[in-house]
Amino acid sequence: MSESSPGPASRRTATEERVTKETRIQVDVQIDGGGVADIDVPLPFFRHMLESFVKYSGMDVRLHGSGDIDVDAHHLVEDCGLALGAAISRALGDRAGIRRFGHAYAPLDESLVRCALDFSNRPHLEWEMSALEGRINDFDVTVLHEFVQGLAQSAGISLHVDLIRGVNLHHVAEAAFKALGLATRDALTVVGRGVPSTKGVL
Repeated sequence: MSESSPGPASRRTATEERVTKETRIQVDVQIDGGGVADIDVPLPFFRHMLESFVKYSGMDVRLHGSGDIDVDAHHLVEDCGLALGAAISRALGDRAGIRRFGHAYAPLDESLVRCALDFSNRPHLEWEMSALEGRINDFDVTVLHEFVQGLAQSAGISLHVDLIRGVNLHHVAEAAFKALGLATRDALTVVGRGVPSTKGVL
């Protein structure tokens, strides 16, 4: 079901499929890409956020997903995070050579979001995005938290996302996903050979 060629000396790629009674997600990831996104999900604003994340991460990502959005967007959004995170983790292999840590600020008009992360293989999320409440068209932006939580969990990221300031829901959400992409790009850059840990393993 999943294939990969991990490590900085080879093409860092992976395929992941997640199928449940609620969703069906297929993901292909190439870490060392050009920020090309092929996103097919039936939630237009969520698709826009994924495209922003991929663009600024520098990865190439194909993500096609469907699910029970007639019930709620929650299942599909969360499972996209879980599937994408699993593909990234698989593509990284033992994580040898990566910078591991990344951080970024992303402004968008009146909004400013900070992201700091560590591909430590110890998942944790601090999501301080109090202004991100409400709807854009029919999409409840609070469920974006579920995508980021799923991504952090399955990719093994210790992740902090903090809203510095912002009012417009679209701007706040997009700044968050751009900052996440930029910080991810920073962390996954190959800067050495060994596993970046005093323990010798991540």
